[in-house]
Amino acid sequence: MKPRRTSQPAPRHITPEQDRHMRRRTRAFCLAMAAVCFGVLLVRLFVLQVLDPERYAERAADQQLRDTVIPAARGEIYSADGTLLAASETRWTIRASPRDLADDLVQPAARALSEILEIDYEKTLAAFSNRTSNDCLLKRRVDKETADAVRAWCVENGAEGIQIRQDTKRIYPEGDFMGVLLGFTDVDNAGLWGLELEYDDILTGQNGRVLTAKDAWGYDMPQSYSTLVEATPGATLTLTIDANIQRYLESALAAAVQEHHVESRAVGIVMDVDTGAILAMSVKPDYDPNDPRTIVDEETRNTVDALEGEARSEALQAAQQAQWRNKAISDLYEPGSVFKLITAAAALDTGACTADSQFVCSGSINVAGTRFRCANGHIHGLETFAQGLAVSCNPCFIQIGARLGKEAFCDYFAAFGLREATGIDLPGEIARSEYYTADKMGLAQDFGP
Repeated sequence: MKPRRTSQPAPRHITPEQDRHMRRRTRAFCLAMAAVCFGVLLVRLFVLQVLDPERYAERAADQQLRDTVIPAARGEIYSADGTLLAASETRWTIRASPRDLADDLVQPAARALSEILEIDYEKTLAAFSNRTSNDCLLKRRVDKETADAVRAWCVENGAEGIQIRQDTKRIYPEGDFMGVLLGFTDVDNAGLWGLELEYDDILTGQNGRVLTAKDAWGYDMPQSYSTLVEATPGATLTLTIDANIQRYLESALAAAVQEHHVESRAVGIVMDVDTGAILAMSVKPDYDPNDPRTIVDEETRNTVDALEGEARSEALQAAQQAQWRNKAISDLYEPGSVFKLITAAAALDTGACTADSQFVCSGSINVAGTRFRCANGHIHGLETFAQGLAVSCNPCFIQIGARLGKEAFCDYFAAFGLREATGIDLPGEIARSEYYTADKMGLAQDFGP
């Protein structure tokens, strides 16, 4: 049986004209694709170089450079008599680049550094075992002895990747002195309370930088590829506070607290009568700004320590806030007899009274149904304005106030600035004042000749 033949179509013949047409279409398509690709590249270059060059420049710098910050020393604080109250002391922060550490040194380094730095071994070993990490913090602001011990171990064992960076720590040489005024800083040396917060902008210096070139794997290149920008320390702050007067004030307040069993803390301010400059200001008990978070009051500290969990955290925070509070400017003050100076000044200035004006003190005086007594039951009898001021006689000054009149009294109250905050350069001053206005005062009466 003969196999059947399958018929095949005859090959199509392409004419020269068709071939030229196909070649033209192919070239046109290729040119069109090239134009599209070139156009996309032009648009992309326009975006990169014109519309958003900074972001890509930053990304390139991040890939090519390692930027190490050199912390600037915080400015010093001095009293008016030259006593150093706050300073920055050189310390060293220990960091590590685990991927630069040799494999056979991971465990020995974790063991040795955890002992030198007194940190947790397991956490240190876990950090060093992350072979892709190029930065981890081991301990902040260690002293020179500790930093030298770390450096010696690294040299002895040929360990690379352990970084000993110069740092600063805020210290207060006088210890438990002026704590409520000076305040303190946070872990980054930024002002957090008191004068440290109020003048943070001028006390904070300008950090320096070390720019080091990195290779394609992220490792530092030789020192010749490094650039150093020196740090600029912060400005110095000199106070109006006189350290000697401050010591006398703090000593007197501490004695008063102990003698009279003061529960709400004692407050004292000493001012220059000619300029109003603050020569001393204290609240006792206060705290040591070197260790501001430790509760000074033993009873309060024991109460907080007896709690647990969230309750303890809330109680600790409340106790710390109360301890840091500067009552001299943050709490309202009822002046009592001190305010007689304002009344006396107003009466003399208006001419309502003179130093020789006479008044009668019978030991008490009745005003609108309320009886006011002289202090300690004194009966001064006939007395002049000057004598009444000298003995702080209550009935005398009630009569002086009546002669002055409530409108004038309120006008002078405002003129002395007692309705507004003083604007003292300390954070936390209370902005409001509580007082009677003329329309809320009773009828004034004349109580003497």
